[in-house]
Amino acid sequence: MSPFDIEDQIQKAQQNGQFNHLRGQGKPFTHLDTDAFELLVKEQGFRPHFVELDHEIRAKTEIARQAVRRTYEWVQQARGGGSVDRHYARDEWHKALHTFDQRLAEINQLIKTFNLELPEPLRQAQKFPLKRAEELQKMGLAAQLD
Repeated sequence: MSPFDIEDQIQKAQQNGQFNHLRGQGKPFTHLDTDAFELLVKEQGFRPHFVELDHEIRAKTEIARQAVRRTYEWVQQARGGGSVDRHYARDEWHKALHTFDQRLAEINQLIKTFNLELPEPLRQAQKFPLKRAEELQKMGLAAQLD
């Protein structure tokens, strides 16, 4: 059978209405611009574990940043207003940094798991471990108080 015979058969079937009641008729061919995995995720609501980990990493990172920022701002405000003993404020800041370090350690464990679970085609999306100094710098906070 030649390609021309196949084309003739397709055109005859179209003329006879044999393609009129196909599932998804009138909708774009999603399988042409997405792979089967993405289609499954989209249609079934399934999310692979590494995607869940990515969301968890982002959420926990934001919580850790907000907490250390709040303490930093409180310490700066309290020290500037003279309403709090400088030693107490410094101790609170050190406690906040200790908690921040613990949270970063937990997040870094998640990052390690995330990187191990990434499928081969997505390896370029690996995450780097978070470091206290870099995170504080991103937020414009000083690790040491004057």
